[in-house]
Amino acid sequence: MANNEDLERARLLYMVRSWVDPELGQPYLDWLEAKHMAEVCAEPGFLWARKVELDQTDCSGWKGYLLIYGVTDRAALDAYMKSPARDGFWKELEAFEDIHYSERFYGGVDFSVRESG
Repeated sequence: MANNEDLERARLLYMVRSWVDPELGQPYLDWLEAKHMAEVCAEPGFLWARKVELDQTDCSGWKGYLLIYGVTDRAALDAYMKSPARDGFWKELEAFEDIHYSERFYGGVDFSVRESG
């Protein structure tokens, strides 16, 4: 679990919204939780990850999930995007192509606020 310092150090968020077949998608979710997200966090500049189960479904009734990665900066994300590790992840994802689809986006943190008190 990320501590407050790690949350603050994440100047960029890399997010993946995934839609998962509710009947057949458990192997993909297991892969995310048991392997993939930890491996991404082991990459230089990646500080933490969260998986959020969304309340929304897609038009086919597939369940939505949002993966959020805290990254130190754009240079770390750029390096990851060109890394052999990422190429390997794409190969691993081929096993799940019929039970999920995803879109990826990222951006710099330009404002934050904390609970007072």
